[in-house]
Amino acid sequence: MPYVNVKLIGKLTREQKEKISKDISESLLQHAGKAKEHTYIVFDEVAGENWAKGDTLFG
Repeated sequence: MPYVNVKLIGKLTREQKEKISKDISESLLQHAGKAKEHTYIVFDEVAGENWAKGDTLFG
């Protein structure tokens, strides 16, 4: 059972998440033989002020 966590700064639309989920699911099916119905994908949308690179916040 694959679990994929997509972390990003900002937000995606529902349509973007659906397309990304489809691409990830199809890739896992094609390359690893993992069934789509057993693949879990979580989108963590983080505000830039809550994410930093070194000592610099992104927002």
